[in-house]
Amino acid sequence: MRVHQRFGYGVATLLLASSVFHLVVYAVDGGGWAGPVSWRKPILFGFSFGVTLASLVWVVGRLTPVPRRAGWLVGALGVACFTEVALIDLQRWRGVPSHLNFATPFDAAVSAILAGTAFAGLIPPIVIIARLAFRGLDAPPSMRLAIRAGLVVLLLSQVAGGALIANGRAIGLPPERTDLSIFGVAGQLKVPHAVTLHALQVLPVLAALLMLTAWSERVRIRLVTLATAGYGGLVVVSVLQAAQGLAPTDLTVTSGTVLLASVAAFGVAGALTLARLGTGRPGVVRGWPRRVTGKEVGRRRIMD
Repeated sequence: MRVHQRFGYGVATLLLASSVFHLVVYAVDGGGWAGPVSWRKPILFGFSFGVTLASLVWVVGRLTPVPRRAGWLVGALGVACFTEVALIDLQRWRGVPSHLNFATPFDAAVSAILAGTAFAGLIPPIVIIARLAFRGLDAPPSMRLAIRAGLVVLLLSQVAGGALIANGRAIGLPPERTDLSIFGVAGQLKVPHAVTLHALQVLPVLAALLMLTAWSERVRIRLVTLATAGYGGLVVVSVLQAAQGLAPTDLTVTSGTVLLASVAAFGVAGALTLARLGTGRPGVVRGWPRRVTGKEVGRRRIMD
């Protein structure tokens, strides 16, 4: 494992440990789960940033050819993720909202750093990784599909995050007075942001489980495609509900139909995978994991 990978996984582990720690604090301290000042934020942000960072570090390790600036990509992501979670944790321990809080100069500075870090430290590396992933990945076709689909959806999560910030600024009220993620009457912009954030974990995990089955690679591709369509449908429903100013549970005929079809598609893919789990021979998928020759190792070291 290379230095930048150890760094990335180390930061991800630290963020996940922070999430667990704050979950224990919440269990002891109690308090409400919702609201701008709750233990929910350090718990969920620590978890989401941790698993997302770990996933991106893993993807960088599968890129072919190995990017010359892999260390810079992972380093920027690690620093940005750590900064975001650390400031969110700090503001919770201070008992004040973390985002869009301009009550004092210090709070305003924290809000500015959170927004700036997201746009400058997270989005550019994710865009670069996604672009490189469409050029080459050391993975079988089904896994390549899962990774690329997950990265596309992750890019949508950055758009959803920007919409959250823009909506909060448009409302123009302190976060203590209203929920700045509400769009229209009851639309929850948090929901599409959360749904799009974790496709990069869900789809590759399904693809990895498929590699433990006796399904052929052609069938695996079909099942990953089915799961991707199902996950995409969930994204569409979450966006439709929020854009129409409707609560997540206040489904229309259209969104309800899409939701049922999406759940069915993803459920079928998952059920078929689990039904055949353990029937295959792990590690025999053609081309992955493959043996790296000494010549390739030398070439990768030169490129780094």
